[in-house]
Amino acid sequence: MKKLFLLCLIFISCSAFGNRVVYEPLLFEYKNEVKCLAQNIYFEARDQSTKGQIAVALVTINRVNSKRFPDTICRVIRQASRYKNGKPKKNRCQFSWYCDGISDKPKERLAWKISLLISRAMLKQPGVQIKHYGEKWSIEDFLNGAKHYHRIDVNPYWNRKMLKVVTIGDHVFWKDYLNE
Repeated sequence: MKKLFLLCLIFISCSAFGNRVVYEPLLFEYKNEVKCLAQNIYFEARDQSTKGQIAVALVTINRVNSKRFPDTICRVIRQASRYKNGKPKKNRCQFSWYCDGISDKPKERLAWKISLLISRAMLKQPGVQIKHYGEKWSIEDFLNGAKHYHRIDVNPYWNRKMLKVVTIGDHVFWKDYLNE
């Protein structure tokens, strides 16, 4: 019963951001993008509120929509600053879970299902701009275009020239107004 309640709550939360329209591209990339976004939600925010998990998804999608980042969700998530023998160097990725040396296979079944549900809901929003599909966002971006975040227990050097947008759970979200 608890699982059903959680899933209903997430569905309602995601659909509250915009009018639901069936939008199911029959492209192989769509499945990959859903999985990549779900992995990012799971590994970055599975212990956060629904709003916190949606915020992580928004940052990922805001990066896709920026000229400063790669143009697909999977490429954004797998982006690294340093490579060794064609593979990302340990702990040198945009999203730390991707190259931390730990398995990327989700272990918490309910958290993974919730991450997949949020990912699908985010990508089924009418007009979501994923460059492969050529559509535009209609979802309200409550992060005002933020493309960066970190946990509250760290203070990275890169946030010194950014504006804090909001703190949700144990993540702080930032917007880089200088380099839009």
